[in-house]
Formats: sequence, structure tokens, C-alpha cells
Amino acid sequence: MAARREKIVRDVEDLLNARQKGELPRLQTAVLNDDTLVFEIDDGEFTACIADPYPSGQTEVYGPEEFELHSSGSILHIVQQVLAELEGFEGHTESAMEWIVQELRPEAMLQHDVTQVKKILGEDAIAMTQLGMEFWRLRLQVPVRQTQLSKSVCSAWGIDITRCISVELCLPTSGYVGIESVSGNMIKRIWQEGFPEFALESQLLQILRDFCNCKAFQPEVIDLEGSQPPVIVDLVSDAPDDHRKVYETKKWRLIRTALGGLSSDGFLICLAHYLQLRVPTVHEFCAICDQPFNLPPMMMRTVCSNELCAYQFGEFGSKITTAESVNHPSEILDLLMCMLFAAGTSTRRTDVLDPYPLVQVGQSEGGCILHPQRKDFEKVEFLVNELQLLRSKLSGKMGASWALCTSQMSLEAAALLKWTAASNRSYLAPLEDNQRLDAFRTPFQYLLLSAPPEKEKRFQELKKEFGTSFAFHGSSHENWHSILRNGLKNASNTKLMTSGAAHGPGIYLATDIMTSIHYTRANRKRKSEKVTDASEIKQYRTGNRFVDNTGGLVMVAVCEVINEPVQLRKPTAGIWVATKEEIVCTRFFLVFSGCPEASVVLTGELEKDLHALADKARGL
Repeated sequence: MAARREKIVRDVEDLLNARQKGELPRLQTAVLNDDTLVFEIDDGEFTACIADPYPSGQTEVYGPEEFELHSSGSILHIVQQVLAELEGFEGHTESAMEWIVQELRPEAMLQHDVTQVKKILGEDAIAMTQLGMEFWRLRLQVPVRQTQLSKSVCSAWGIDITRCISVELCLPTSGYVGIESVSGNMIKRIWQEGFPEFALESQLLQILRDFCNCKAFQPEVIDLEGSQPPVIVDLVSDAPDDHRKVYETKKWRLIRTALGGLSSDGFLICLAHYLQLRVPTVHEFCAICDQPFNLPPMMMRTVCSNELCAYQFGEFGSKITTAESVNHPSEILDLLMCMLFAAGTSTRRTDVLDPYPLVQVGQSEGGCILHPQRKDFEKVEFLVNELQLLRSKLSGKMGASWALCTSQMSLEAAALLKWTAASNRSYLAPLEDNQRLDAFRTPFQYLLLSAPPEKEKRFQELKKEFGTSFAFHGSSHENWHSILRNGLKNASNTKLMTSGAAHGPGIYLATDIMTSIHYTRANRKRKSEKVTDASEIKQYRTGNRFVDNTGGLVMVAVCEVINEPVQLRKPTAGIWVATKEEIVCTRFFLVFSGCPEASVVLTGELEKDLHALADKARGL
């Protein structure tokens, strides 16, 4: 977003320089306002709604006497096109343009809707500008009004809940009768003023356009006037716990709720209300097509298994997730690649490579090289081996970025690398030097948040009632690819179970790290690499370190656990069994380059430090 803005500003400067040099004698003024350029040619005012993506997208220009132009290219190129069009534009005379100074009055229905916005959201919540004789440009300022989104969630999603969300619409000057006269393409753009990191624009555009078009549900699937939820058809699975059906019904209810004030408050308030309702649900639906998944939501946003979505995900992932590209912090990307390598080459890969990669190269029919419905594990292993071989050539370059390697990869391998980063649904970030805890005796310490906001909210409610403690959870590094994307699950008595369930089914945890490391199946016969001494921890910096030692890595999560006496059993000293997943939330992630020699027990001061660090990460 910031790079796009800088490009636009530079191109406006080029335009003004061309005018100053006399290359555009008819251009009088040009003023950039957000993503809109207002310029005068002769005595006529033109408004250009700058494309996104810029400059490859379509910029829309409106001007006097129903002038309209849609074109791509730089701002200078667009203005030159406008000048060329005007040369042959009939009626381009001063008298024909006199209407530009005439102000139209909004029709009664539109005036009512605008008045209601000012009444409910405030006088400054809406601004109207006349675009020729055909259109009004409206800008809504919609407060987020969300308290359940923590600081870490907002950071992961790219939103500032203290700022309003701006929505720009282009509505007709005549014939406006509310929702029936509004189509999705009249929603032009969405942003947060003064917050260039805003990352929800594309997804919220799709959500509001579907709302306007009523395409989220077809007439045969939903009756908005009915009093009962619709029977959702075309389900992917007939399983009782069908997540797609659950979230289809949820979306229907949100639409019904938003439309509740249609008769009294008008369409614009309903649109604003729907936006407020949908912001906290962006992780529950595909970030591109807004269709629900067959999986429960996690913290990060992602896309569904539709091939078109997969292609757009690969091309435009930066607007979907913070782990969008090979420019993600090198240390995190190396971790994610290690997990993929382990899962993709494991003898249990049919179970642990979950989700299976969805990788699209180009838009052609044969461009989908990996797809969950057509699993080709040999192809995955072939690409993994290519990436491992390439990385081994750079093993002596501490801190070398994967981004520097992409030109040496095949298109398929580069696409798999991108998918691995972007498909991560857990928030994983290195702890700062002053946050790392010396007691853990490893420099590789991370914040690991997987719970979606609704689970986190319920967890905090239980925490107030029962309190919490911290415990370790160890698992083989071939399992972490799935855990980061599906969450920490009760694998007891399933095909994912590798260590038995001696104390009954549940998520197994331990207060002593050596107990949890036993569950990582670390090879103790292998000569362990030197474990970094605590005094050296602060000398480390981020960089690629993990791929070179895939076989010797030990990965352990530090979890916060609700002290609920029934759902949390403690069958023996130092071992806990959580019988329900909702009472366990991952908080931190530790990586060791070999089996640590010293034990770490989570008690006393260490637990106090973990509580403080976890609360700070959530913005409390």
C-alpha cells in the first residue's frame, strides 16, 4: 500500500512537471486527494478515481457533459488520453459546460439515507460530491466498534480499530431507491485514513459488493423476508459437523441483521452496519470469494480451494495475510519451510501434510500443479528436494533471504515457497531481544497465536473464572506444518496419534520441558549440536538457520491452559491432559538445534513472566 501511494505521488509530480514545461497547455490545475485526482482542463473539472492495482488497473475519469473514460496507465498517460478524447468530443464548448457550476439536489430517498447516516453515525460520517450530471460520489466513515479484537489480531489482519473505515460509493443522481438501485460495482474502494498498513480492502470490497448484489445467497437458497434460516444446498460434505453449513447460516443471519433497519434507516446505514458485523468474521470466510470453508477458522485469514482463488492468492497474497511472500522475515520463513520439508518427506505424509498444497502457476487450465483433490505426493517431494538443494548452496550465508533465491528456482518451486508462507494460519513472530526468557536457553523464541478471536474471547471468560497456568506441548517437527494451519488438536485414538494415550484421550501437556521433548521423537542417539548458552542469546539476529539442520530440530509450544478441574486432568506429577481443545491456547514457540541438556520447569517466577509477556502481546 505504501509503495503504491509513493508511485502515485511521483506520477502526479511528473504530471505537474509536464504542465510546467508547457507540454500540457490546456491543463490548469491538478490536486491529489487520497486516491482521487481532481484536475481542470480549460474551465472543466475532471475527477479520476485512481486504479488499484496502480497503474495496471482501470482508472475511472468523470467530467463535464457526461464525459467518462476508463483506462489503465500512469496519471500522465490518463490525462493525455482525456485531452485526446476532448479533441473529438462533441459539444466541447464553454456554453455546453456551464452546468458544471450548477448544484443538483439529491432525490428524496437519497437525502433521507444521507440524513440517517448523519443522525446515527455523526455529521462528519458522510460527504457527497457531484460527478457530472450522472453520479454522486459518497464517502462513508464507518467506526469499527470492535472490542474483542486484540492488538495482536489487529496487527495480523492489518487493521486499526481506533480508526474509521472509509467506503467510497458512486451512486446515480436519478433513480435512487435504496438497495434495489445499487449494484456491487458502485462500491469503489475501502481504506483507513492515515493507516497505510490497512490490509482488508480487497476482502471487504468483495463482502460489500456481494451485499449490494445479493449474490452472497441466490434467491432459491435464501428468502430475506422469511423468518427461518434457509436450507443450504450444494454442501461439500454430509458430515454432521459441516463447517460450511454453519458459516453459510451465520452469513445469512448477519445479512438479516444488517437489513433490519432498511425501512427506517435506509440502505447506507444497513451497508455500514453490515461492514461492522463482517469485520470480525474476515478469518471465517475465503479472503477472495467470501465463501465459507469446511474447516474451523483460525487466527489468520486465507483462501478456499477454488482454483481461481488459488491463482489470485499466489498473485496478490499481500492483501490476504501477513505471511504473504518470500519477503517475510527470513527466520520465520525458514521455520515454515522446515515444517513443510519434514511433512512432505515423512513416511506419514498422507496424514501430516495437511493442508495439502494448493499451488497455481498462471491462469491456464494446466496451471494448477498441486491440488488437495488430486494429491501427488511425489510431485511435492520433487519440489521439496529442489528447494532443499538450492538452500544447501547458501548454507554458509547467515541471514540469506529466500527472496534472493527465487530467480534460481523453477516456477513451480517458487510458487510452493509462496504458498507455504501465505497458507500459515497462525501468527508466528520472533520475540524481541528484551522479551526472550533466558530460562529457556535458546535464542529461537517466538510468539505463537492460533486461536481465532471468538475462541480467545471464550478463553478469557474461562480464565476469569478458573485462572490459567502454563505448560509445554511437544510434537515431532513433521506435525507442525499441520498444527500451524489447523490448530492444536486432540489426536488421541486417531491416525495422527504417535505416542499413545496412556492417561486417556486429550491434548497432552507437561510442566517439565524434557517430558514434552520426549513427545517430539527427537533422535537421542544422534550427537546433539551445541545448545546456545543463555548468556549468548542476545547476540543472535534473525536469519536463515533452520533448513541446514532439519533433522536435529526440536520444536515445543508453550501453552496457556485453563485450570478447570474437570476438563484438565493431572493423572501424574507434571503431566496434564486437556480433554477439551477450548481450554488450551498456544502462546509461545521454542526451537532447539538439538536436545537441550538442562530441564526447565514452568513454576513460580517463570510463569509470572510468561503471563506478563502473553498479556503484553495481546495488548492488555
